[in-house]
Amino acid sequence: MTGFDASIYRRLVESSPDGVALVDAQNPEQPVLYVNPGFQALTGYSAAELIGRNLRLLQGDDREQDGRHRLREALAKGESCRVLLRNYRKDGRVFWNEMTILPLLDPQGRVTHHVGHHRDAGERLHIDPKLARDSLSGAHQPTAVAIRDDRLTGLFTLPYLEELLKRDWSVAQREKRSIAVFAIDIDALDLYNATFGRAAGDSTIRRVAHVVSGCLRRSSDVAARIDGGSLIAFAPGLNVEQALRIGQQMAERVRELRIHHPRSAVLRYISVSVGVCAAVPESSDSPANLLQKSQQQLQIAKKSGRNQAA
Repeated sequence: MTGFDASIYRRLVESSPDGVALVDAQNPEQPVLYVNPGFQALTGYSAAELIGRNLRLLQGDDREQDGRHRLREALAKGESCRVLLRNYRKDGRVFWNEMTILPLLDPQGRVTHHVGHHRDAGERLHIDPKLARDSLSGAHQPTAVAIRDDRLTGLFTLPYLEELLKRDWSVAQREKRSIAVFAIDIDALDLYNATFGRAAGDSTIRRVAHVVSGCLRRSSDVAARIDGGSLIAFAPGLNVEQALRIGQQMAERVRELRIHHPRSAVLRYISVSVGVCAAVPESSDSPANLLQKSQQQLQIAKKSGRNQAA
């Protein structure tokens, strides 16, 4: 293709309705190097007011957010992530910033920059910004967060995952691509809680959730917690064989944590069972059916001996 030069790339970015920001990953302060007009419209700040500063300014004093911890961890590891944060426009109005952060690598594989794609998710998810405005003391978690962020694990909640799955389902139907869904459950968690207490159980859920989400590294992959030690995830573009490999990897990585579980009927350590379902969406099918099928596969995995994917 001819006539496709750097100026066209720039116009593509500048015409995007989403906010785009480029950050210097090699500078400890991670200053902004570029923001497009969409980002300026989203935040109310001009490019001159943002360039050279860290985007944490958009959080104001509202720092105790689960998504912020996930974002910081992903940046430290040079990994991509998708999070939702309460951000504040220049005029002080709160909005839900749904952001996808991607690392940019040089030829040696080093992360040189982070690029962020930002959008206001409040209208799409029917979140009232007034409900989202925390007391900032951390004493009360707003109702809106229950729609999106799981406070225990930092993963998404099931309602938000379902929203994303509906969107990706439509894309998969149009492009005739498959979607894989994973249903994950910690084996014998009730016995673990009875032995070591609820606090230890919550710590275990967090560690398992971190390992499971770490097996899904693409920005399009989504993981959520249903309740207790039950997780759900989906990954577009994976066939059954690929999904089964990832499901088995989840089980192996959790076992490698070596979290001692003296009452486990499977191993001496905490383990998980994983139900895997992958399909190309059809017009007669639905995201709910795919989620249900993954749960059915989870039960097969548990009946087959646990600590495995089926």
